[in-house]
Amino acid sequence: MKTHSLFAALLSAVVLTSGTALAGSSFSYTGSWPVKVRMPPHFADTDCLVLTDNGTAGSPHSGPVSASGDMTGDLSGTFQVVKGLLVVNLESGSGTGEVVWITFIGHAHDGQIGAGVFNEPGYFPVEPLTFGQKGGC
Repeated sequence: MKTHSLFAALLSAVVLTSGTALAGSSFSYTGSWPVKVRMPPHFADTDCLVLTDNGTAGSPHSGPVSASGDMTGDLSGTFQVVKGLLVVNLESGSGTGEVVWITFIGHAHDGQIGAGVFNEPGYFPVEPLTFGQKGGC
């Protein structure tokens, strides 16, 4: 009986310890992220991306995103973090009715997003961008 009690106590300690370690190492990209793009003069260069990291867009860190600001207006799309890269695709329309995808790409690690590039095919060349601090817009 003592052996069973000791085993149960040890098992409980291992489960509680590993649960605490897992909870402490989790992170999320959910939040509002200010973005600044190095654009040619006289073009808008800031935006706010609001990410919801719920795993619904194909990878563990992925989900819906909405954008607002002087670059995109009010657009929505999806994001994924894959192999250390955050890829945000926003659906936009063109003057001819075609669907155009606006893309923000940045280095991502442990819930933080770093420098990257902005692309709006057919309108702008690829331009460098920086992500501000989470919650910054």
